[in-house]
Amino acid sequence: MCADGGDIPRPEEPSVAAELVDAVRRAKGGEASPQDVFEAFLQARLYCERPEEPGFLTVPVPAGSDDAPPRSRLLDLIDGPSKEADPPVRLVPVFSSLEQFALFVGEGAWFSTTGADVLNLLPPGVDVWLDPAAEHTVRLASSATKTEPVLHISYRNRGRSA
Repeated sequence: MCADGGDIPRPEEPSVAAELVDAVRRAKGGEASPQDVFEAFLQARLYCERPEEPGFLTVPVPAGSDDAPPRSRLLDLIDGPSKEADPPVRLVPVFSSLEQFALFVGEGAWFSTTGADVLNLLPPGVDVWLDPAAEHTVRLASSATKTEPVLHISYRNRGRSA
């Protein structure tokens, strides 16, 4: 994790965040899968507004508000119809670049981390809002990004017969 100026990708280097934006655009056009977006999100360096205390600043979403960003059809494909009684009431705006950060927040303190870290640090029921001021904006449903451990057990026949 870095804050205010450290570890910014240089323009000549390929940006993983640019790959995320491209994956979102392609998915909205039906040329990429939700899994492609998810994988790009996990690898991308993202920027967030830095609060006074450790954590994430969130944007409230009033219940039934028309001002809330819609859930993406793209991510609805991942988790199917919502199984939650009430939709999440908070969003964490995250940005693929400092330019996107400035469009939404203006000037201010920021920190950066990977998409994987964002998902690991968020409490349940909080959605991610990628690049809220951009045309490629997307809301990542927290229920669509859950990972659960799976245990696979297999048995080998050791050649014994009964």
